Amino acid sequence: MYQRQRKILDMLQRGKVVIREAACELGVTEMTLRRDLKSLEERKLILLVKGGAILHPARYEPESPESIDKMDRKFAIANALYDEIFPADSIFISAGTTSLAFAKVIARRNTLPVTIITNSLPVASTLFRSCCKVILLGGELRTNYLDLVGSIAEKNLAEYQVDWLVSGCDAALSDYGFYTSDVSVSNLEKKSLEIASKAAIIADSSKFGKRALTRFATLNEIDLLVTDSKLQPRDVENLKNTNIKLLQIDAETESIVTRE
Repeated sequence: MYQRQRKILDMLQRGKVVIREAACELGVTEMTLRRDLKSLEERKLILLVKGGAILHPARYEPESPESIDKMDRKFAIANALYDEIFPADSIFISAGTTSLAFAKVIARRNTLPVTIITNSLPVASTLFRSCCKVILLGGELRTNYLDLVGSIAEKNLAEYQVDWLVSGCDAALSDYGFYTSDVSVSNLEKKSLEIASKAAIIADSSKFGKRALTRFATLNEIDLLVTDSKLQPRDVENLKNTNIKLLQIDAETESIVTRE
C-alpha cells in the first residue's frame, strides 16, 4: 500500500473524505486521488460514495493494542467457521463481537448469493454492498447494544427458516450449555434455534468455565463449536462426550489444531 493511501485511510478515520478537499490536502490531482480510492475500494477497505469515500463497514481495526490478541482469535474463529459452513443458502447471525467478526469475513470473502437474517445493526451494516441479501429483524433497540430484541423481533424471526444459526455467548459450561447475561437476548436466541436446521457457536476460550444470567442453549442443541486452541483439556474432554463437532483454531496460523 502506498504511503498516500495510508494517509487517505487515516483521513477517513475522521469521517467522509471529499475528493476535491482531499486532493488539495494531499497535493495530488483529483484523477490521482480517484485511482487511489478505486484501489482501496477493490480491497474492501473503503466505500465510494457521491463526491468522496467512507470507510468500509467490514474493515477490521483493533480498538487498542491490548485488544489485538483477542480480536485475532475472533477473526481466526470466524474464518474457520466460514470454511466449515460455506456455501450456505441462509444464515441467522446473532449479535456479539465474534458474530460481527464472522459477518466481516463474509463481506470480504463471499462471492455467492446468500440470505443473512440478523437482529444486529452492526452485522447488517457490515454486509452493506456485499453479495448477501440482508434481512434485519424489527424489534426493540437495547439501551446498551445496537441490536433488536423483544416480542416483535421474536415474531418476525418465526416467519423464517435458515440453514444455520451462528451465535456467540457470554459464558459457557462444557458440561451444561451456553449462556447470555440478558433475558431478552436469551429469548431471541431460543427462538433462533427453532428456525435453524443446524446451530453453531463461535466463542473464544475465555468464555468457558463461567455462568451468566440465563442459559439459552443446551449442549444437545448445538451442532458445531468453533473456538481457539486455549480451551482447557477438561472442557475438550467434556465436549467429546456430546454430539457437538469441535474445531479449535490456532489464532496465529489460523490452522485447525483440534477437529473432534
